[in-house]
Amino acid sequence: MTRIIAILLLIVIGNVLTVEAQEAAAPNWVSKVQKSLLSVATYDQAGNPLRSGTAFYISTDGDAVADYSLFKGAYRAVVTDASRKTHIVERILGADDTYGLVKFRVADVKKATPLERPAAGPARESMVFVLKYSADKIKNCPSARISEVKPIADECPYYTLTYAPDETYVGAPVFNASGAWVATLQPSMGLNGYAVGAEMSEGLSIRAITSKVNNLALESIHIPKGLPDTAEEALVYLYIKSQTMDNDEYLDVLNLFITTYPDNAEGYSRRATLYIDLHRFDESNADLQTYIRLSGDKAVANAKTADIIYTKLLYQSDVEYEPWTYDTALGYIDAALGEHPDDINYRLQKAQILMGKRDYSSAYDIYRQINSSPDRSASTLYAASLALEAMGDTTDMQILLMDSAIATFPTPLPAEASTYILRRGQLYANAGRYREAVGDYNQYVFLNSQKVNHTFYYDRARLELNAKMYQQSLDDLNKAISLAPNVPIYYIEKCALLLRVNELDDCIQTARQVLRLAPNNADAYRIMGYAQIQKGDKTSGRQSLEQAVKLGDTTAQSIIDKYLK
Repeated sequence: MTRIIAILLLIVIGNVLTVEAQEAAAPNWVSKVQKSLLSVATYDQAGNPLRSGTAFYISTDGDAVADYSLFKGAYRAVVTDASRKTHIVERILGADDTYGLVKFRVADVKKATPLERPAAGPARESMVFVLKYSADKIKNCPSARISEVKPIADECPYYTLTYAPDETYVGAPVFNASGAWVATLQPSMGLNGYAVGAEMSEGLSIRAITSKVNNLALESIHIPKGLPDTAEEALVYLYIKSQTMDNDEYLDVLNLFITTYPDNAEGYSRRATLYIDLHRFDESNADLQTYIRLSGDKAVANAKTADIIYTKLLYQSDVEYEPWTYDTALGYIDAALGEHPDDINYRLQKAQILMGKRDYSSAYDIYRQINSSPDRSASTLYAASLALEAMGDTTDMQILLMDSAIATFPTPLPAEASTYILRRGQLYANAGRYREAVGDYNQYVFLNSQKVNHTFYYDRARLELNAKMYQQSLDDLNKAISLAPNVPIYYIEKCALLLRVNELDDCIQTARQVLRLAPNNADAYRIMGYAQIQKGDKTSGRQSLEQAVKLGDTTAQSIIDKYLK
């Protein structure tokens, strides 16, 4: 009997403790913190409701925290505050799918009432309270004791509670006995409740470079995002997002950056470049003027502005903007040179703009001056040869410049010299010096470890043909065909070469390969017909040539007239 009484006593005491831990009269500070609680509702792309739950302010600027799952897939969100006023969620400021948290900013809030934070977090065995949004006065709330405290990421505390409030409280704030916010409620497992320290919510932010998990968490929310906490990191973030965002999204983030950091010149430069893509040239021009005005280094700003205008003129020449000409760009680069007249980069930039203006002589003068100075390099010698070519000057002088460019490299030549070797080979070909051209092409292949494409082999084959290096030309045509077996012109060139060296059977066979690829290729019929005549098969030759004539080949008719009349 004594044992039974003891067991019953333990059950009664346990029930009392459970009630104490699960539900309690609201502490006297509830009316104060209730001003910081929000109801949040999210919506999909079509405007249909997704989910709703509790959020709460953590700063006077309108920054708030809620459960991440409420926002996943959301395109729009609205909060309702304690006075039943509604506000749009303006931007997402951070998200963490691992601990189910999202931080966001509410629009049009003059001064929010944030939850207070204690000097230190609660200890084990402390009593805590959980509150969710209610438009009415809160009379009761869940409460529990902390049974365990463990540190997680960055030493943030993670609390195990003796009671698990129902799921409608997930994401709600957890308070200590004084009404200070100490944690955010997590989903429960079994009879225990869990909460992650307020430090985790406070630390949420947008990062320029973040983990794949957190990046996916942010990308799963389609509400506009905020910026990292510093201008420097925000600029890195802008660069990364410029590669993935569409123009409208990127413009929104640029506008936010300029609003947040109105004295940072770089934001205006980047927005000016985007405005050009959008053909909003007046706005771009205005931003460039602001960029120069705010820049600490006017020479750099003028040079960059010159480059932006030059790039527009080069790649959007079909869309005219009257205030911007090559002379406009020259004016900006001259302003940079006015401060640093010997700066090699500014001088080269001016020469590049002059090339765009087609003032090749003035551009060449700059390259010539540079090439007569210690700033001479392979690239400036190369650029000078291009200017001479545009002027219509002799190929011989261009070849001499490329000789000088190649001579700047040590021997044996490194792979970087291959560009200049190929350029000289092309110049040799233009001058009719085909064997020298082939020599440079061979060296180009060597310097690039044999990594060239089918077009290169075709080009070299044509040089070898002109140099009467027939076997080498045939070998290169076969390489081109092996890499690109569906290009008819490679077979045509092979046909012509085989005919030239009197390999008539191979010529006819190759012509038939062409016709399998391109049944109406007149060149193939003409070459095959002539080869058939040379073999003595005039009947087949006539048929092939007449088919070429039907396809518009006039040369085929002259062959018929000469050999088959």
